Amino acid sequence: MVNRREAVRRVIAHQEVRPFPYTLQFTVEAREKFAARVGPGVDLVEHTGTYWVASSTNEGWAEVRPGFYRDPFGVIWNKTIDRTLGVVDEPPLKTFSLAGYSFPDPAASPVYGLIERNRERYPDRFQAVSIGFALFERAWTLVGMENLMVAFATEPAFVGDLMDRIADYNVGVIRNAARLGVDCAHFGDDWGSQRGPLVSPAMWRQLVKPRYARMVRAAKEAGLHVSQHCCGKVEVLIPDLVELGVDVFNPFQPEVMDIWALREKFRGKIAFWGGLSVQRTLPRGTPDDVRREARRLLGEMAPGGGYILAPSHALPRDVPVENIEAYLEVARGQTA
Repeated sequence: MVNRREAVRRVIAHQEVRPFPYTLQFTVEAREKFAARVGPGVDLVEHTGTYWVASSTNEGWAEVRPGFYRDPFGVIWNKTIDRTLGVVDEPPLKTFSLAGYSFPDPAASPVYGLIERNRERYPDRFQAVSIGFALFERAWTLVGMENLMVAFATEPAFVGDLMDRIADYNVGVIRNAARLGVDCAHFGDDWGSQRGPLVSPAMWRQLVKPRYARMVRAAKEAGLHVSQHCCGKVEVLIPDLVELGVDVFNPFQPEVMDIWALREKFRGKIAFWGGLSVQRTLPRGTPDDVRREARRLLGEMAPGGGYILAPSHALPRDVPVENIEAYLEVARGQTA
């Protein structure tokens, strides 16, 4: 039997491995609730058996006052409401100009210490450097969402310059992380709502795609797999991801896309990771509902490689512990 790291690598290469790989990620509140159930001091990576460990650039921020944190780009986040990601308190760029703004040094990211710690603690897991707010999202954290939407229409040159500089930073992080032995560059960048892309596909292809392509190319040149997290109804962009060489798409939301049709359409072209509903089944279903949906995903999605079982996002606070246990019962209970 191959170890978890190698199992994920093979599945991404569209080779079947049994037991089928699975993952589990928590929001802060869900993690605390589950850890309280299983016991103090529990190591949730070991306890859940997750195959994937991510070292995230969203960790290690400086607390500037109780509940408020400054990230490497100088954005202040209010985590008194959403303790996992937070809410932007005030964007640092007040105009459509980069004059006077200093971008962070990728060599100074705290993520490298996390990578070294995770590789030492979990050497048999698939290791990813997770670049949160990777491009589009980083742009709106710097100027504000409404202002960025206006700039897409009225100041495309500014948007391009801004994303070029963000991509420069990310390329530096990717290259540094690759030297530390990670397996994958994972980009968190939400481009969609529940109804469709937040900007038109034409605008996305004009302004986001070229910079994103540079990040993917840097990861590939460093020998890394590439995984893209993007919430929302963005099926229209999946062919673009395939074209660019993205290996994995996450979180694969059944609430907003036909995951079964997408799996068949892109089988062998891109791997999918997720699929178990965090908007319906996990928070509102019974443990038997969770078991049934997880077993269907394993039975119909996983054969042939190219699929990693997981909830369709990090578990939110409203998921009952019993449903988390039901998911793990199925995921851990596979036989080779």
